[in-house]
Amino acid sequence: MNLGKRLLAGALGLCLVFSLTACGGSNSQDTQSTTPATSETTTQSSGYPLTITTYNYARQPVEETFQKAPERVWAQGQDNIEILLALGLADKIVGACGLDGAVRADLQDEFETINYYDTFPGKETVLGLQPDFITGWYSTFDDKRMGDVGFWHERGVNTYMALNSACRGSSTDAPQTIAEEMEDIMTLGKIFGVEDRAQQLVDEIQDELVKIQDYVKDKEPPRIAVLEDEGDSYRVYSHTTLGGNVAEQVGAVLAVGADDNTANISAEELISINPDAIFMVWYEGYTVGETDYAGDQVVELLTKDPKFASLSAVQNGKVFPINLSGIYCSGMRTLDGVLDFAQALYPDLYPDAK
Repeated sequence: MNLGKRLLAGALGLCLVFSLTACGGSNSQDTQSTTPATSETTTQSSGYPLTITTYNYARQPVEETFQKAPERVWAQGQDNIEILLALGLADKIVGACGLDGAVRADLQDEFETINYYDTFPGKETVLGLQPDFITGWYSTFDDKRMGDVGFWHERGVNTYMALNSACRGSSTDAPQTIAEEMEDIMTLGKIFGVEDRAQQLVDEIQDELVKIQDYVKDKEPPRIAVLEDEGDSYRVYSHTTLGGNVAEQVGAVLAVGADDNTANISAEELISINPDAIFMVWYEGYTVGETDYAGDQVVELLTKDPKFASLSAVQNGKVFPINLSGIYCSGMRTLDGVLDFAQALYPDLYPDAK
């Protein structure tokens, strides 16, 4: 299937997920299923009651019904915080934590108005804030943090887990794709009754992908690798990870990680594979040994190491940095991840990019 058709299929699938029907029901109900279900929403024309399917810590689907938009929200994780801010919901956030770095510049003013904790303050503190909705990652609901979702549901507090945060299983069992990031945005938009704004945010991602795919449709796809230096080997961002999916969606072929083998590779294997381009992953606080590589300098792990001098990517200046925030539970950073790949691989398409 060509790239354009693949995107169209994904978009149609997303539309089906969000098809609307009448619903009702209790606040939350565990549904026993061995097949992870993507978040679904059903609603009357008035918007509420609104039923979604999310997950518990056992990775089982859980149905929840919203009678109205939440008023007091605890948000955990960069993606959840930024999505809520982008949806214009800063005034609904009673507390938040879990940023990996600074919020997006265009959301900074809204962020300054919320009650942000530099570290997780503990379940009792969150209880004291009297939230009626909690949105976070799968890890948010472990016993050492918030506890499983049932604890909150018993207290009338609905929950939502970001789909690519492992709530559906590992990436091997439940591949992470751009579609899930868009679904998170749409689901939160529906929960808060701001679906039109959510659709605008999703359209920005879709429109950019269409533009890129139209540009690359008659071109030879570049062979790339998306890697993270772990000191003695390289983590591979395969086709089942969001990073690999974004790369494939913008027209690249994964030179390593195109199959289901998710094992790390060695320096010798990387040299043998010899990709056309290599994207080196970094995040805030990222170090190798005792050296700070959190930023563009991450490329020096290859470009300044003599053993990699024979790599085509090194010789041709095609070793690029890529921020993890755009390729893992990316939320509002999804478009950033798309552009990080596309601007590096197709500079003619983005003549004004730095």
